[in-house]
Amino acid sequence: MKRVMRKAAAFTLSAAMLLAASFSVSAEDKAVLSDTEWNAFVEKKIELNNPPGLAVAVVNGSETEYKNWGYGNIEEQIPVTEDTVFGIGSCSKAFTALSVFLLQEEGKLSVEDSVKDYLPWWNVTWDGQPQDTKIWQLLEHCSGIPNSTMMQYPAGDRAASNEDIAHTAENIRLVYEPGTRFEYCNLGYDILAYITETVSGVPFEEYVTNEILQPIGMTHSGYQIPTTQGYRWLFTKLLPYDEPESLLTSGDGGLRSTPRDMSLWMEAQLGHLELPEKLTNAIAASQEMPEAYKIDMGYGMVQYNGWIYNGYYFHTGTNADFSSLILIDKERDIGIFSVSNAWTLTADIAGNSLYQRMKGEEINRAQFDILDYSSTIDNVSSCITIIGLIGIVIVLVLMFTRKKRLAKKQTDLSKEGRKLVIRCCVLIPLCVLMLLLPKLIVWAAGYGFTSYKMIGVWFPYSFLIAFFTLSAMLLMMIISSAARYFAVKSIKT
Repeated sequence: MKRVMRKAAAFTLSAAMLLAASFSVSAEDKAVLSDTEWNAFVEKKIELNNPPGLAVAVVNGSETEYKNWGYGNIEEQIPVTEDTVFGIGSCSKAFTALSVFLLQEEGKLSVEDSVKDYLPWWNVTWDGQPQDTKIWQLLEHCSGIPNSTMMQYPAGDRAASNEDIAHTAENIRLVYEPGTRFEYCNLGYDILAYITETVSGVPFEEYVTNEILQPIGMTHSGYQIPTTQGYRWLFTKLLPYDEPESLLTSGDGGLRSTPRDMSLWMEAQLGHLELPEKLTNAIAASQEMPEAYKIDMGYGMVQYNGWIYNGYYFHTGTNADFSSLILIDKERDIGIFSVSNAWTLTADIAGNSLYQRMKGEEINRAQFDILDYSSTIDNVSSCITIIGLIGIVIVLVLMFTRKKRLAKKQTDLSKEGRKLVIRCCVLIPLCVLMLLLPKLIVWAAGYGFTSYKMIGVWFPYSFLIAFFTLSAMLLMMIISSAARYFAVKSIKT
């Protein structure tokens, strides 16, 4: 009997071990973030772009996983985790859109309504004629408001209110007829935030927190809450940087969240959570797109809570010190969120490449060669700064050795005068151009003429330093030329 019991125990133990092993293999198969090819690709991209930290959260059916690299704070060696608070940039727009659909669900507005119904001061024109802007046109980025308006936000020492920001559009001349084409517009979502607080009677941030974040369980998310340390490039070095709170706007990019909270947001979008009926209905409405509202943006269609492309929703987000991506595929029951505490494309590429692997596709290796905007601007600016400094040193050497050189050669005062005039005619316009070039580059990028302060917020500081250094070099060349002329004049007289 004992022998039978021992055999039975041994069989049971063996069976249990085999069962545990099978569960282990099954769990490993489901662990999409353990994909060897994807990890190798992302880690190679991290090595190339050197972001301070990177976090990825994925919802794959009933499974939720997290993967983290690097530091939330380099100086204090605090690693990134799924509970690290990041700025999510324009991924915030989905929450702004949902607030509008919640108000519609409550019967307090309709996306068909005119903006003027809620903002009596609203007066916009196109081709000299007043336009009746609809709420859905703000949602769909087809209102006619140019995105360059974001560079005209109030830039004082205090944070501007949603009302102050919305008034940026007061009496504005639109760049196209509303509803006729797509142009991404941050201001449109700040106007929606102000409409939300006007209609709801509470601050926009409070409405989103009470009606969206808390019911979903996003208890570590919100506006104006502390984040992990953000970073930006300065002369090829990552330095701590905090975007000025006075320039952060809630409606278009001000939400802060964690990878864990964002996984709950993805589950809400995928229909996994038990939520209040009105929130469930609002989410469903935000994912529907009437044919009359479809605006082709060239590579996909605009959607209230993001962009829809080949059947899935996605949006990217950028602050001056954070970058993110969210991707939701309802058909495959997949949600992906990736985020970094620097302005980098690494977060976008990590999320996109993971989606390719989850669909059973090979990773698009062309992504690896895409230049990182911020670090590339910083590298180019660093080179320009070095050239400018070398030029300044050369000019200084020439100035300090001028007396000896003039003593060794015959000079003609009238000839030196002509040289001075020619040099001034060339160098003075060049100097002015160098000072204006940062503004011209930003204007050419579609953001209009803006202040050096706004350029300093959004671009690496080295970008401005580079052109100011070149301007200083040119100014010193002008001074050196004038000093040479007067030195010759004193010798001749």
